Amino acid sequence: MPAAASSRQPGASNRFSGSEAQRLLAGERRWLAGQLASRPARPWLWIAPTERPPTDVPAPRGLWLQREGEGYAGTLRCGLPLPVPNDSLGDVVLQHPQVRGASALLAESARVLVDGGRLWLFLGNPWSPYRLHRRSLPVSPVTPWQQCLRGHGLQVGPPRFIGPCWRLPSPDADDAAFWRDDGRTGSLLRACCVVVAEKRVVPATPTPVAWRHGAAPAA
Repeated sequence: MPAAASSRQPGASNRFSGSEAQRLLAGERRWLAGQLASRPARPWLWIAPTERPPTDVPAPRGLWLQREGEGYAGTLRCGLPLPVPNDSLGDVVLQHPQVRGASALLAESARVLVDGGRLWLFLGNPWSPYRLHRRSLPVSPVTPWQQCLRGHGLQVGPPRFIGPCWRLPSPDADDAAFWRDDGRTGSLLRACCVVVAEKRVVPATPTPVAWRHGAAPAA
């Protein structure tokens, strides 16, 4: 189960209500759009901390949800388990999810992904100086999330760090450099951490006939 975030962090209803927080989420969406450009166009599920889907999300291909009380609202109102068939979605995006109920949400995300589907988990980087400027950004250690994802049968890659280190540029500035995933020195201090997990289903191998009624024959 992921470790709890700092007790100083406010609830999901207001932690992303400011203009800078909205720009941070928009930057994450732009970064993800570049990553998804080379992937098959499959239905997706996106769970975000905002109240309504932004215009830059292709709604016809997916479901947009946000946390509401003990359930979710958005494209539809639901709780867990999600009203989505097994192995039906190509991508699941969890943008700064709450720690409460995280294990059940990750389990449902793994269930609905197709073989080769990916889960994109965005977290606040607890090591970034950015949190000193934006204290309402929820942060959480990455390792417990990775362990929880592996526990639900997903293959987890190393974390990737994007976004600013200190502050976002002015709204009129070109902030592409802040979201370039280039692995340069200092990237570990960026505001956002992205964990990418992939679902790989191991095909069942038929048991040889000679093995079904006892030990394997000697060579």
